[in-house]
Amino acid sequence: MRILAVIHEQQAGDSRSDMRRPVDLNASLRAAGAKGVGCLVSNISIAGFMAQAYAPMAPGSLIWLRVPGFPALPARVMWEDEQRIGCQFETPLSPVMLIEIVAGAPNLH
Repeated sequence: MRILAVIHEQQAGDSRSDMRRPVDLNASLRAAGAKGVGCLVSNISIAGFMAQAYAPMAPGSLIWLRVPGFPALPARVMWEDEQRIGCQFETPLSPVMLIEIVAGAPNLH
């Protein structure tokens, strides 16, 4: 299955320890006991991701990120700003999985 995403270069001067891969990736999020809602992942790394969520997600909440073609990935909401959220994976992704999530996507620019 092909995943459509836009892949961008990381900005110089980003001080985070894990390389963020900017993408425009349609996915879904689900909190425990709730229905899944759509989201647009704007960057992803081995440690976590940032997304625009189409429903409120409270900091501290355990959620599952569902990227088509991959198992649900448990993560914790670390911050929320209107509809944007930053999340940390409960278990970091393997480098191979990170590459698989973004590598098959065509660069739409």
